Amino acid sequence: MKPFAQEPALTERVRDAILGAIVDGTFRTGDRLAQEDLAQRLGVSRQPVSHALNVLKEQGILVELGRKGLTVAPIESERLRQLYEVRGRFDALAAGLAARRVKAGDASAGAISEIEALIAEQTDPVRAGDFARRVEADVAFHIAVYRLSANPVIEEMARPQWVHFRRSMQAVLEQPGAHAPVWRQHRAIFSAIRSGDAIAAERLASEHTETAAERTAARLKAGEPQRGGPQK
Repeated sequence: MKPFAQEPALTERVRDAILGAIVDGTFRTGDRLAQEDLAQRLGVSRQPVSHALNVLKEQGILVELGRKGLTVAPIESERLRQLYEVRGRFDALAAGLAARRVKAGDASAGAISEIEALIAEQTDPVRAGDFARRVEADVAFHIAVYRLSANPVIEEMARPQWVHFRRSMQAVLEQPGAHAPVWRQHRAIFSAIRSGDAIAAERLASEHTETAAERTAARLKAGEPQRGGPQK
């Protein structure tokens, strides 16, 4: 019998490993995820794998594949559009609050330096890292802005949906030339925050999210079967 304290941590690690494999393209839509195979790959028992798969199913990342088990769920363009509508409000609110904190002198130098370092890394082609790192850096930027806002409710409410945004980022960032424009927008948002311009920070954050939503929806819709048309 394992102590209860250890099991949740292991389940989370297994879940994160599976999600990472989905984001980096190791597992794609329609691929079957078998407990035995995953347990063997990760060097763990089937129990934490089973728990992790159930969590990802509840989050809508995985769906039932008939009697064969679970598969990676398709990303639906309309659902992503709806999620981005909500996230746009969160991002704008966080950017505005962060700018006001900077202007008031309440933002920590460490938090500001962390974002500056992230931008410097991702705008340098040599240091930006591989595809998985670029996706995680994108997530890290937005979460850092949430935290700079000093309103933990923003991150708490957005966190459950970031698993879906990671996948949408994959769809966008795997397109050639997509990475640099994203980080130019990030830098513009942070410049407004750094200068204490809350109105500009909110506007730029909202525009950035709208652009991401449009690109993602267009990318996904192009790959979705048309209603009444042939199924691919």
